[in-house]
Amino acid sequence: MKRIAVHAVGVLFASLLIPQAVFADKPPGDAKPLSEIILILESQGYGPVVDVEFDDGLWEVEAYRDNTRREVKVDPRSGDIVSNRRTD
Repeated sequence: MKRIAVHAVGVLFASLLIPQAVFADKPPGDAKPLSEIILILESQGYGPVVDVEFDDGLWEVEAYRDNTRREVKVDPRSGDIVSNRRTD
């Protein structure tokens, strides 16, 4: 029993040392390249792009449009905007 408890503590400790990047989302294999996603957004009047990350299955892009900072969520396969909100 003592051996199991020590092992469990060791596993917990080791999991704290693993960088979060290992657990980060990544685009699916059939996703459009990020450069194409950015070009799609720029063609729709977004720019400059100031931040991009992939989270919960979507590209989350912070960019300006009409001098307003926006958070735009984009489907990685189609390039379609699924959410667009103002950030202040």
